[in-house]
Amino acid sequence: MTEELRGRAAEAVRAVGRLMEGGDWEDETWLGPAIDELLSLESELIQHEEDFSDVFVHVALLIGARCHIRRGGTTLDPDERAEALRRLRWVDRHGPLDAPLAVLSRMMLLFLLMPWALPRADGSRTALQNALLDVADGRVLTEAVRRDLIEAREVVDRIAEAPADEEFGRQTESNREIIEQMLAPGSTRSARSASDHSTDGADHASAARDGTDAAPSAQSQLLDAVRGLVDLAGSCSTARFTRVLVWLIAEFSSGRGGDSTPDDLTLDLEAARLVRRAGAGRAAGADGVRRAADLALRSLRAAPPDTPQRARVARLHAYLLLQWEFLTDEPADFSEAERPTPDPDGDDADRLTDWPIGTAVDPGVLPYLDSHVRDFVAHTGIRERQSAAQLDRLLAYRTGDPGYLDDAAALLREAIDASPAGSWWGVSLQAELVGILEQAAVHGGSFHDADVALTTLRELRAALERDGSVPPDAPFVLDLALSAAGAELSHARRTGNHGELPSLGEELRGRHAALPPDSDRRGALEERITELDALLPPARQEVRTPEGALEPARPEAAEPEILYRAISEFRRDLDGPRLYHDHEYDRRGALGLRMLFDVLRGEGPAELLDDAITELTRVRVLITEGRGQTHRVDVLTKLAEAHLMRAARGGPHRAADQRACIEVFREALGELAADVLLQSGADHGLSAALNGAMLSRRLAFIAFRVGRPVDAVADLERGRALVLQSAAATRGIPALLDAAGRPGLARQWRAQVFAHPIRPTAATAPGAGEPQAPDDTPPIPSGLRRKALKALGAGRGATEGPGTRPLLGATGPAELSAGLAATDTDALVYLVAGVPMANGGFPGRALVLRPGAAPAAVALPELLQSGSPPLDRYLEAAAERSRVLTDPEQGPAELATCEGRWQKALDALCDWAWRAVMGPVLGAVRPLLAAQGPLARPPRIVLVPCGPLGVVPWHAARIRGLGEHGHRYACQEAVLSYAPSGAQFLAAAGRRRMSPATGPQVLVADPELTLPWAELETAALRSACYAGALRYGEFFTADGERDAAGTPEDLLAVLPGGTTPASLVHLSCHAVAAPRPTDSELRLAVPPGAGADAGRLTVAGILDASADRGPGTTGPLIVLSACETDLSAGHHDEALTLATALVTGGAADVVGSRWAVRDGPTSVMMAVFHHHLTVRGLAPPDALRAAQLWMLDPHRTPPPTLDGPLRAEAARPDLHRLHHWAAFTHQGNPTASGG
Repeated sequence: MTEELRGRAAEAVRAVGRLMEGGDWEDETWLGPAIDELLSLESELIQHEEDFSDVFVHVALLIGARCHIRRGGTTLDPDERAEALRRLRWVDRHGPLDAPLAVLSRMMLLFLLMPWALPRADGSRTALQNALLDVADGRVLTEAVRRDLIEAREVVDRIAEAPADEEFGRQTESNREIIEQMLAPGSTRSARSASDHSTDGADHASAARDGTDAAPSAQSQLLDAVRGLVDLAGSCSTARFTRVLVWLIAEFSSGRGGDSTPDDLTLDLEAARLVRRAGAGRAAGADGVRRAADLALRSLRAAPPDTPQRARVARLHAYLLLQWEFLTDEPADFSEAERPTPDPDGDDADRLTDWPIGTAVDPGVLPYLDSHVRDFVAHTGIRERQSAAQLDRLLAYRTGDPGYLDDAAALLREAIDASPAGSWWGVSLQAELVGILEQAAVHGGSFHDADVALTTLRELRAALERDGSVPPDAPFVLDLALSAAGAELSHARRTGNHGELPSLGEELRGRHAALPPDSDRRGALEERITELDALLPPARQEVRTPEGALEPARPEAAEPEILYRAISEFRRDLDGPRLYHDHEYDRRGALGLRMLFDVLRGEGPAELLDDAITELTRVRVLITEGRGQTHRVDVLTKLAEAHLMRAARGGPHRAADQRACIEVFREALGELAADVLLQSGADHGLSAALNGAMLSRRLAFIAFRVGRPVDAVADLERGRALVLQSAAATRGIPALLDAAGRPGLARQWRAQVFAHPIRPTAATAPGAGEPQAPDDTPPIPSGLRRKALKALGAGRGATEGPGTRPLLGATGPAELSAGLAATDTDALVYLVAGVPMANGGFPGRALVLRPGAAPAAVALPELLQSGSPPLDRYLEAAAERSRVLTDPEQGPAELATCEGRWQKALDALCDWAWRAVMGPVLGAVRPLLAAQGPLARPPRIVLVPCGPLGVVPWHAARIRGLGEHGHRYACQEAVLSYAPSGAQFLAAAGRRRMSPATGPQVLVADPELTLPWAELETAALRSACYAGALRYGEFFTADGERDAAGTPEDLLAVLPGGTTPASLVHLSCHAVAAPRPTDSELRLAVPPGAGADAGRLTVAGILDASADRGPGTTGPLIVLSACETDLSAGHHDEALTLATALVTGGAADVVGSRWAVRDGPTSVMMAVFHHHLTVRGLAPPDALRAAQLWMLDPHRTPPPTLDGPLRAEAARPDLHRLHHWAAFTHQGNPTASGG
């Protein structure tokens, strides 16, 4: 038995040897059976106490081979890898140095220790290998990887002792060098960097302070070098000069003292001489650098303004100030630093010539350079740009000028574009660019910058995950995960979209559990997890949060740290060194807010309120001086509230506090409007605008209380519909820039193309390649917008300027009165709900403006923001109905019950609407309307409902006891239109209606074929009213072919500013009012091959598409017979609906709906509406009123537009019910004429 067993084992080993000699290691089909057979034999040999070493070694090789094959996929079993390592390590320790099987086992051990160091099947390298070899990035090294590399080095040493040919020896030596190079990052490089900026700098700083190392000769050399650099600034390009400055800082940091340096290889002779001379002057210490900076400043002042030379000398001066900080570890005074302007002097085309990516080296020299030097030579320009970008980023922090971030981002993008495809340079530079974008977003206020950073983070992380070689606990990966978590949390707070948070929570908890207890990343991970738990309820089942949760997050100034730190600590912080530009703003703001919170909590003396006002007033002054880029609106709002609190206490400051409260609230609104203008796109604008209406209403209440309705009008206009105003203002910016003498900026503005940066998945190809930005992407997305607004005097902190008034939408009673007179409109009425409070609060008001008359306030005591039961019940019932109608799990019984509750709430709402609002308003506009006789012209009124009042169908307000059905309705007494704000009313009032002959008519049927009446509706309109109308959408029975599928692109083409603008667009399709108004959408046709979302046209999509289109002086009629097209489900004061977006985009009139309507009665009413338009020639608001009165008329006669099924539907006895007709509203031009 023993002989037979040994024989079987020997034969099995020989068979495996023959297979191994065949070289087909990548064929896994024979490995499994061979491993199983050898393992069985090994077990038998052990059982019989026979020598099993040969079998053991071959099993180790075969398992190692299978692990090697599976290294790049998901099938690698960690336990199997551990078993292979255990066996191979035993062979390595006990096997002879010269035994071929032992050498082969050691080579397999290398493969398993460093699987990421082997090329992929396509010949490319892994991200980890690129990071360690190309960039020497120690942030990818973990202790586990380092241990494996050290072990691999020892294994290579043993392999080298085996007898082998010369080629094998060279390869082994090369492997040793590569491992040594991989072990170098994080040790020698980082230690040298640390010593450059700490040890050497500290020695010289100490010497400078002691006065022992200020050698005149060294100082002279340094000043001579600066003079030479100033001269060089007038004769070389910006690219070349910036490169020289990078080497200047590197020479200062190196401590070589003017010896031969790497710049000899990279710079021309003159530049290298200046850099070496400056290096020799390093011995002059901090005092010498200070004198050099002063010399550069004098040269800067002497340079002609707005010249490239001045811009270059400005950068020299700023870099020298930074070097002084490096040497002294003290903050420098950057108050006289000047950002290098103007923009680069036209040398962009030659930048790669003047500043090459690689250093030109004689080809004959290359073979004699080691791998470190060869890498340095190949990527010198990338490293130089990276260094310059880091300096510019630091300057942005020190000076508060975000323009330096533009410079830094431009340098990094240039380096990224020049990086080899798939290299780690692209990954690491993109990560640095993300940091700059995040810094720009925080300090510049642009949500677009934040979203670009988030998108880049998602793409980078997805690329690294696909690559799979960089350990998940590597510092680079952990830092990327922390940055991504912060960005995801900020995005969720701002938008209310929590879809990414559950998976984020799982990832963060997994990373935290895997970290060792002493990891320096544990605290940061715990902080992110705490933030996430506070934002997302434990159930985590809701993707969208209620409206209340969509309010902006508390400012950083209100975080728990401020609530619990002692005031004395804040004072100490304020007295400390000013480390960055906004240091005093941040610290003083924190101190003032801490004091105010103590007052609010009743924990401080009465005098503490005075102290809080004093500190926050100083912060207000800092804002006017251009300090403080974050939380300006929040800080000013708190200061205004503090003044209001002190005024309520009475005393000598009361009148002054009331005035200050109003002034500061208005300043806060101005800052908020500037924030909205800074945003790119409607969705970002909404995030910035959330507090505007609240502030404007508070100002209006103060104006009501002091009896100044004129101020109330102006204050309401400051904060209403800011997103719509910003969208309209954006289109006029190029012309304003031209008028301001900035044609270059105007050209750049016209050339830009906006695209929302957030994408659901990474767009990079498989591998570790970096995401690439489009060629026309600006370095910092918000940079152009920021510069344009600054040029127009409408940026942050600006109060005057040629572009301030039109851009901020400042509309007053005089302009509104003129607009009313021009459109023959009798009144513009703001409806402002009151606020109930313990002391009586603020009652509701109707603010009535009439042509040629002063504004008047009408008290509406029943109109309350909360505490009006019919309104509260309706809002609850409407929200439930919207939810049930879109829930496929709801059955007919549940739907009927919900519908009944909602209809009952609607009836009660319209009864209350007359009593609480429309009765008093109609009485104020035209007293005793009923007594004026049937021939009297009904008044024309435009309503501007504030807050949630925008959901109420005020035209359907009714009084019992009159009329055919027991009610008299407001639309029977007046022609009622709606507007988001007075400014939007004026814009629409100035737009004439297009004649039907000036453009095609477009009828859009439901592309989803789920609205049975949609095709009947469009067919009836085409037959009776618009014979030549184009047909978009899907049709079952229509004669002839449709004219277009009805995709979002098809619709945008016929909207104002499109390629073929229509005079009429009628849409019979689905629509949804989303919790976030910019997401409300029309559901149109999906383009071929696209996802379902491609068929959705949102409010944001409409506004963003119109951003580069002039609205024109004429506009079409757009009819939205779909559901919820004039409804805002959240953030009501922004009045962001599909209807208002279309008016802002250039429509003269839009008809939309306040709730989901039934398509049969709706189709009847739409046919009657178009009959009054085309046959009777009524203007859209009058035609809509006529159609609604027809629905109310029990003796109605069907017009010719009603035929077939529509005529039968018109015979329904319930058409007078509110839910059939009252949903529809008119937005736009209120005039009865052609406009």
